[in-house]
Amino acid sequence: MRILLALLLLLVAFPSYAEDAEQPEAQAESEAAATEEEQPAEPEDKSYTYSPDNCEFAITFPDEPYTSRRCEDQEKTKCYDVVSYTQVRDLSSTLNFRVICNPVDSNLYEDYSAEVMEATLRAMTKQSVVEEYNSRFREEEEYKQAGLVGSGRVGRQDTIYIAQLWIGKQSAFSVEAELIGNASEATDQLFSDILKSSKFTGVKVIPEPKKTDAPNKD
Repeated sequence: MRILLALLLLLVAFPSYAEDAEQPEAQAESEAAATEEEQPAEPEDKSYTYSPDNCEFAITFPDEPYTSRRCEDQEKTKCYDVVSYTQVRDLSSTLNFRVICNPVDSNLYEDYSAEVMEATLRAMTKQSVVEEYNSRFREEEEYKQAGLVGSGRVGRQDTIYIAQLWIGKQSAFSVEAELIGNASEATDQLFSDILKSSKFTGVKVIPEPKKTDAPNKD
């Protein structure tokens, strides 16, 4: 069952971005005529979209994730944010997401070939993936994307592991998603929805900080 889910989720790693069909005019008019008393109160939207200023990509979680700072050297000169999101479902399954988006030199874009990106994904997941089902690569006008789907084990529980790597002219964006434990329609749907929310948003123009004069001490 979970193997089938993994194969289906490979499509999630490469969303189609198809636009929804427009509703018929009569249906739209009927919905507009409904009174507030007839409509149930909509739940508060607590969703959180992660897409920092130096990132051309975005992903949306049901609520705000946890952000930590990680440094690669003791002097703490090479540091970056790691965004983590965990949700336990019915005490029988767990969703784990880890997202990193770092700025890159635009000159490096051409160096990220399909082979390089797929090798990077395998290196990222080598401690988590026991069996790889498939990997894919695609290149668009402004970004490249590679995806990998595999399975693993956490204790006695099976896992589905999906990794995505997106490379743009301004940034590199990685998503690692792990689904641990029992399968359920609601849990699988949430896992899929978060993955499908990852997308390219475009190069951002970051304004330079305004220079201000030093205060007059006279």
